Amino acid sequence: MFSLTKKPFDKEEFAKWMKLTLVKGLGPKKLLMLTRLFGSLDNIFDAAPDNLLASGVFTADMLRQWKQLKDASDEKFLNVIDECAKNKIQITTLLDDNYPARLLQTSAPPHTLFLRGDSSLLKAEKTFAIVGGRDVSETAKKFAYDCARGLGDNGFVIVSGGAKGTDTAAHRGALDSKGTKTICVFGTGFFDIYPEENKPLFEEIKYKGLIVSEYLPNFSGSKFSFLQRNRITSGLSDGLLFCASEGLCSGTATQVKIAYNQKIPLFCPAMNLNIPPNIGIQDAIMEYNAKQIRCVPEIMDSLSKHKRIQHASLNNYGV
Repeated sequence: MFSLTKKPFDKEEFAKWMKLTLVKGLGPKKLLMLTRLFGSLDNIFDAAPDNLLASGVFTADMLRQWKQLKDASDEKFLNVIDECAKNKIQITTLLDDNYPARLLQTSAPPHTLFLRGDSSLLKAEKTFAIVGGRDVSETAKKFAYDCARGLGDNGFVIVSGGAKGTDTAAHRGALDSKGTKTICVFGTGFFDIYPEENKPLFEEIKYKGLIVSEYLPNFSGSKFSFLQRNRITSGLSDGLLFCASEGLCSGTATQVKIAYNQKIPLFCPAMNLNIPPNIGIQDAIMEYNAKQIRCVPEIMDSLSKHKRIQHASLNNYGV
């Protein structure tokens, strides 16, 4: 199977892959379908237009785009490979054996992941996302920290987005735990990090955990990219704790909706703990049936029950 994580990097192969991903309308499922139909990237590149149309994947408009992309220079992508090698950035794609299975099962898995740190964490047995607002109370941050540390002590890898506030507390709790493992999902490339004030935290995560981005290293981020990373944060996780938010219009609340659609268990602080701001928590309980919890053992017990139900359901279908 085509893999970009083997050394040395195959620069030409990477350029072909990235060009293919730029064809509008060619999403992850269609990319996988194409590679199964044609067997390799070289075969796709060499395929006649009529054969690409006959695949049912390409349209006439997509073919026109594809011709332009094929004829364009590879220099940009070859430079990316050089920069990644120089900065110890690993690359994995939908086609790689080490692409995280959890993420592959989501509706819109990223076609390419750039990685810094311990890439084996992508296949960690137990992962859990902790998210919340940036401007939250100290009580909310302490709750996120305590939950992350408690879950980390019990072997969970904590996943969050690296933002200030709740995310920072979650990463810090994970790093201070016995497990010391956390995954940080960027909404930018690695060379333009945000927020800048968290640079020391990101450096620590790079050596003790893993940083993930679906964007080229020099990408500076956008409002859309920070929302897009949410599907990765929850997509890598067995469950998600939503600590604090002003309401369901926030970016964090978008994360809750995504996690709900991904069918992973949702948790929030119990309302009687009075952890502000909690308007978003009330909304998550009503809209998405988030389970109110007070402590880490309640999370672990609920996750265990969820896995038993999943296992039973698979057995009923003969899986």
